[in-house]
Amino acid sequence: MHLSRGLVAVLTLPLLGLALSACGSGDESASGGDGETITVTDALGEEEVPLDPKSVVVFDMGVLDTLDTLGVDAVTGVAKGGATPSYLRKYEGDEYVTAGDLFEPDLEAIPRAEPDLIIVGGRSAAMHDSLEKTFDGVPVLDMSVDETAYLESSRDNIMTLATIFGEEDRAEEILTGYDERIAAVKAKSGDAGKGLVLLTSGGEVTAYSLNSRFGFVHDVFGVTPATDELGDTESRHGEAVSFEFIREANPDLLYVVDRDAAIGEEGKSAEEILDNALVKKTSAWKNDKVSYVDAEAWYIVVGGLTSLGTLIDEVEKSIA
Repeated sequence: MHLSRGLVAVLTLPLLGLALSACGSGDESASGGDGETITVTDALGEEEVPLDPKSVVVFDMGVLDTLDTLGVDAVTGVAKGGATPSYLRKYEGDEYVTAGDLFEPDLEAIPRAEPDLIIVGGRSAAMHDSLEKTFDGVPVLDMSVDETAYLESSRDNIMTLATIFGEEDRAEEILTGYDERIAAVKAKSGDAGKGLVLLTSGGEVTAYSLNSRFGFVHDVFGVTPATDELGDTESRHGEAVSFEFIREANPDLLYVVDRDAAIGEEGKSAEEILDNALVKKTSAWKNDKVSYVDAEAWYIVVGGLTSLGTLIDEVEKSIA
């Protein structure tokens, strides 16, 4: 995604929200009451779903984040395990059916939630077809985020969910505020120097650039990449790099994602791994511009309404 495309997305959010709302209104059935349905577009195409469903099983943390932020209380079953972000821990309670984890559904437990709608995305997207086949008659939405178009895709998903649950006004209000902040960041980021995103895991370091899962730093916020050697980082786990590479790239801004912290793994922290003589020679280290970011928001909760705000917070602070 080119920077110009990201800017267009920022300027056209109100039109996006209105378009989605209009589409939903036009596609509602005439049955009325709890029988009303709406046709929406997910990662796989069009899907007819209940309007304002009363029981939803969620297998994606970004979706759970968005529903929670919008005050939707229809969640009855969730994926549980070590990847639930701290601010969504209430969903680990016994009142929510354990529907499996992010990689494998519990097909015997899900019926206890009596779902009107099942939502997958990202890590759980591979479950879509088997869930649809097993629970015939229950629509299954794939709310995966296109990480090469992070902002537009996240917005589409947020507004789709908001339309299903009648929370368009609230979602548009939050996203409009985000737009203003993103525009302010883009106006300053060009003068903030070059940035590099690193991920630490198991003592190893990988790097990301344009059109990657963390490419939004450059594509959305306008931070200039510190190196063109990475090109388009297609691997979801980034490109393995050495401390020499980091020193040679010499970023002015470093964004560090501690994967082990995000998933609850033990081992060296990102701070320990990067406490290295070569890293300390970079401009980012010398000028105290190393940001150890919220790993849950960056790595686990992809495209959530609250997590998107966290990304904005951290990039804002990094260029202040």
